[in-house]
Amino acid sequence: MSLIRDRINRNRNKVDIGLDHSAEQGRQRTVNLDGSYNIKRITGDAIDFDLYHWLITTSWKHYWMVVFLFYGVVNGIFALAYYAIGIDSIGGIVHVDRLHDFLQCFFFSNETFTTVGYGGLRPMAFLSNFVASLEAFMGLMSFALATGTLYGRFSKPKPRIKFSTNAIIAPFGEMTAFQFMIANQRSSNIMELEAIVNFSWVDKSEGTGYRRFKLLNLELSKIAMFPTSWTINHVIDEESPMYGMSARDLIDKEVEAFITLKGFDETYSQTVYIRMSYTARDLIYGAKFQRPFYVGETGQLVIDLRKVGSYDLVPMPAQVQVEIEKHLEAIAESEI
Repeated sequence: MSLIRDRINRNRNKVDIGLDHSAEQGRQRTVNLDGSYNIKRITGDAIDFDLYHWLITTSWKHYWMVVFLFYGVVNGIFALAYYAIGIDSIGGIVHVDRLHDFLQCFFFSNETFTTVGYGGLRPMAFLSNFVASLEAFMGLMSFALATGTLYGRFSKPKPRIKFSTNAIIAPFGEMTAFQFMIANQRSSNIMELEAIVNFSWVDKSEGTGYRRFKLLNLELSKIAMFPTSWTINHVIDEESPMYGMSARDLIDKEVEAFITLKGFDETYSQTVYIRMSYTARDLIYGAKFQRPFYVGETGQLVIDLRKVGSYDLVPMPAQVQVEIEKHLEAIAESEI
């Protein structure tokens, strides 16, 4: 009956609910180190680009590059329009040479685009007034959009949670545990922090590889306060999908652990989410995290964020190896 029940459960797990159960070779990590998804989307649209989303999520360097480039290009186009109409249509321009005339048109475009209007340069003909009115309107709309995206970037909750570079398989009493460490890099308070870890591995027991998923039981899945660091711990017992896996098995089965953190950030007064993943290449078998905080000379607790994730290599419990061998023998006998 147990074999029939196991077979039913395996078939139930193969129902496609939107998770990628494929086991192709060369698969990259699903979640990047910055928390973004490493997924390429094909929409079929002629232009598959969301400008607002890009301006909100891109780096500050790219954001300011686009803003200044847009400002320069737009003013350059309007400067060409004023130059083509003729410098006589703009009062205050003294003809010297072509380059000087164009630069004066460019500066007049800047004054019009920003609605500064110093008064030294002014439109004096119908065409120049018409173009200036269009540019002034475009300037007002552009600055409104720029202000909105700038505010959106500042107001968007961006918690800075530092994850350990590696996850480890560490001794835990007479057993072992899957662990990774996190720490808050800001002085802001994150309350009611909750961790969810979804473990994925390739099951080759039935010949063809099939990727499976299972939520890991954590020793502590939620903490009320997050002042220093938190080592999230999953005990590898007989109910764990990692039970019986050696260091080589972790790589052969292409394991990947998906981490989701959820907490309330008091600075933003909003619930924030943080994502991360560890692949088999990020796992260290037989290690123990170093303690990143200590009591200073004044008695104040000090946390050294540079040491978050630092570890020492340690031997694994001998009893664990015996239990693993018994587990593998039991599996072999049940298959017979």
